[in-house]
Amino acid sequence: MLSDKDETYFVIPLSVQKEGDNYYVGNTDLDEFYQFPEEGLKIIRMLQDGASVARIETTLSQESDESLDVREFIDTLLEIGFIHPEAERHKFQESVAAVRDADKRLVFRANPRLARMVFSWPALALYLGILVHAAVSAIENPQLRLNFEAFYLERNLTLTLVVLLFMYAFTASLHEIGHMLAAARQGVDSRLGFSNRLWDIVAEADMTGLLALPRQKRYLPMAAGMLVDVLSIATITLILKWLFANGQNGFAVQLLQALALQITISITWQFNIFLRTDVYYLVCNYFGYADLNAQAYHFYQNQLHAFSFGLLGKRTEPLKPQQVIIARTFFAIWLMGRIASIAFLVLILIPTLYRYFQRAVDAYHNPYMPAGVAIDIAVFAIISTIILLIGLFMWIKPLFSAKRTPT
Repeated sequence: MLSDKDETYFVIPLSVQKEGDNYYVGNTDLDEFYQFPEEGLKIIRMLQDGASVARIETTLSQESDESLDVREFIDTLLEIGFIHPEAERHKFQESVAAVRDADKRLVFRANPRLARMVFSWPALALYLGILVHAAVSAIENPQLRLNFEAFYLERNLTLTLVVLLFMYAFTASLHEIGHMLAAARQGVDSRLGFSNRLWDIVAEADMTGLLALPRQKRYLPMAAGMLVDVLSIATITLILKWLFANGQNGFAVQLLQALALQITISITWQFNIFLRTDVYYLVCNYFGYADLNAQAYHFYQNQLHAFSFGLLGKRTEPLKPQQVIIARTFFAIWLMGRIASIAFLVLILIPTLYRYFQRAVDAYHNPYMPAGVAIDIAVFAIISTIILLIGLFMWIKPLFSAKRTPT
């Protein structure tokens, strides 16, 4: 729909947060946020005051020689659903209903008072006490430190894998609940779903509503998942201490050691900022970008367009010098990270699965090896391969659909 010069518009409820030279403007019901320049915000404010397109154009032309194309900007606002013609106010509620119907993810709403209790000073003192107790115990008893050989198993591979998957699913849920409770503490609802980072299948708490908050209030919800992970490792350490004190050193101990190692790996994985990890969002928040990934992608498209003399890529809006430095740096990290990840997949992960299948075949043909051992290894390899194939499918499928910013 094209804007009419004499028409006024209904502006939906919008939050505004200053971010550097621009502003985050959005609506949590639609789960839509955009960065606009100050002049764009002025246009929105004037629309809220009932100004027509013609009046806005006149006002802005008197204030500045270099103004936005008002009608083009208003058409953009119409397209993204931030404004509607006065006679079509009802379309906002229809859009909200459509978004809720289309989004199949679990909506997480917690009482902000309860969420604040979880992150209150007494609660933080309790968490700190657990961490200190676990750290001191690990210093005193080497058995309680990370066992880097916890994944090296010779028997019960399938049982260990299945039980460990359920245990890790539980701790991963705690990770996401940590995010969502910290967001609820600020009055922000979250949506929980499943996604992928390359071929890794992950649970994901969508906290887009954080963009309605000042930048400094976003850090805790973004970091809360990793803080919960550290607390989980400390709790496992204390459980292991109790088991060792009671003479236990069997399957349960091996499982807990493997779980602690897996959670540790997941924490280090969060520092792969070339993926949309927790640390990635912390870095985006620090530099004032909603999506560094998209910024780097636009930089790549511009560079490809320039070096191919317009045959490839596309020209996008020019970046400021500081933005170019950040986008170039992040694109280099993005590219090297993917090269390293694909190398890991091809040179380590796939050959490892192949070796497990080979072990199953060798065990089957070994007359001195019980048949159950071969079955155990084969089932372990099959389950691991299925999980990998599902992740690869989730990663590769969008690459053959409509063009989009890579993830």
